[in-house]
Amino acid sequence: MNDFKSKFILSTFLFLGAAFSQPKFNFILGTGYYNPKIETSDPIPKIGFVGKNLLLNWGMRYQIYPNVRIGYAQSHSLHFGTIGSSRYRRNMSYRAFSFETFYYLKEKMELNFTLSPMLNKGSITITAEAPTDDWDSLLSTYGNSSVNLKTGSSMTKSWPGFSSHVGFRYYFSRLLSVEGKLGYFMSSYSEKNWKLEGEKVTGPLMEIGRLPVLQVNLVIGI
Repeated sequence: MNDFKSKFILSTFLFLGAAFSQPKFNFILGTGYYNPKIETSDPIPKIGFVGKNLLLNWGMRYQIYPNVRIGYAQSHSLHFGTIGSSRYRRNMSYRAFSFETFYYLKEKMELNFTLSPMLNKGSITITAEAPTDDWDSLLSTYGNSSVNLKTGSSMTKSWPGFSSHVGFRYYFSRLLSVEGKLGYFMSSYSEKNWKLEGEKVTGPLMEIGRLPVLQVNLVIGI
């Protein structure tokens, strides 16, 4: 009988420990702010706060050790508008493979440090419903000659980078928390060697080599 009670108490303890411990897998949704220098002129659509400074974040992290997480995250900077008769869209995607350590300051308060190699990607898309010279208009502002492309298409470029952040997380419950992160995006971006229809072209001039970044994320435990 005593042996049964001991097993029951131990099983109950283990069950409650698992039920109320922090989940190992986290899904992240949030936003951020950075301030790159982006050269724009006609016919590129006017750029404001949303197109220049706002970041949209999503990601996931998995706890592999009592105070260590690994993960993957993306931050997107989006710019929309029109060029001539065509729709214009620019997406700068900052993609990070993260290694994070964390420590509990108090029961519901966490301090974390993140280091992340990055493989970033930029894309600029023109969507045309009829033959157009809008590609030539856009590319001439970047210093290119005519490409004789009359249809919609996308120009893309990938480049490596690195980011580091320090963060603070507050737990509302074991499944829901909010975090703020402050750090840097460091990038080897160059306007050269974008690809359009298999051909190399010059892209937008941007200074994104070393940028302070502020992020606020909602963290959902699964």
